[in-house]
Amino acid sequence: MVPSKSGTALVQRQPVLREGEPALGVRRGEAPLLVVKAHLRTTDPDELLPAFSRLYPGATLRPLAGTAFRCDLGLTSAGPVTFVAGDWDLGGRIEAAALGDRYALVFAGEGSGDGEVEIRSRRLLIAPGTRAALFVPGRPANLRLPMGSKGRTLTIERAALDAHFTMLTGHANRGPIAFDPELDLTTGDGATLHGIVRLLREEIARPAASPFVRPRLFDVLLTALVTIPRHDGLRLLELPPPRVAPAVVRRAEEYIAAHVGEAIRLSDIVAAAGAPARSLQAAFRAARGMTPIGFLKLRRLEQARQMLLAPEPGTTAAHVAAAMGFRSAGRFSVEYRKHFRESPSETLARGRASVAR
Repeated sequence: MVPSKSGTALVQRQPVLREGEPALGVRRGEAPLLVVKAHLRTTDPDELLPAFSRLYPGATLRPLAGTAFRCDLGLTSAGPVTFVAGDWDLGGRIEAAALGDRYALVFAGEGSGDGEVEIRSRRLLIAPGTRAALFVPGRPANLRLPMGSKGRTLTIERAALDAHFTMLTGHANRGPIAFDPELDLTTGDGATLHGIVRLLREEIARPAASPFVRPRLFDVLLTALVTIPRHDGLRLLELPPPRVAPAVVRRAEEYIAAHVGEAIRLSDIVAAAGAPARSLQAAFRAARGMTPIGFLKLRRLEQARQMLLAPEPGTTAAHVAAAMGFRSAGRFSVEYRKHFRESPSETLARGRASVAR
């Protein structure tokens, strides 16, 4: 067996991001999102094991009974998320006494045979486009991949998903979220989650992706994972949000004002306000008649107007739109006209005339 050069890189580069590397977000003074890719094609399970041990501590790999072993594995990591694409040409069996500190959502790729999962003596199928399995940290799990399997896995650090659950509910779990391991991809919610996973995977793989868009897709993924699969914490999402004092609205507004030109997310505003997301949303609607994100968009429009009224040399409406986090200059123009009763170009023309005097 001769490993590929990219295979050696997989073992040495540690594709799962290490402590201290940037999370999936961009704030003032932080480095852009670091995306790490690695690849390995091998016929030796022992060569593949170091990568699996980082993803699933304690996992072992074995060929299927009576067969050899061959696997083509690719990993793409971004912050706490890792996408794993494994083509198991001759099949294989993965056994894990526990899954460490990562949740894992396992799909079968197009054209794959059905995989078999065993979690706490419960047997499930993973089938292309119809069935997936969700593995929980600390639970033993076995996975049998037949010849020709194409496994597609999303893993996410437990700390990231648990923190998002706490942000939404105001409650912290004592242990991992106890998901039902079976996920039906043919239902509306299951299909939605599958689509979100594919979209984020494509966005992470795309070079020069927007630092404003990627973190929001990540938030959408976390929210979908917390709210779509069945688990024992769903009842907390159904409870009315606890009432919060107007002070949290002021803290949120102060944070938004200080970071209006940055790629901030709802989770950042929630952390600054010191209240659960649903409570902050309710307080904002009561006090301001809009959501925190709606307030952020309003402040960005107002900041954009100031930039257009006092333009620097070379300023264009498109540049201002991009600086304020609007993906589309056309959409920015629509929102701007709706709020200020004139187009950004009209405001810019008046600003240039004023500067020229």
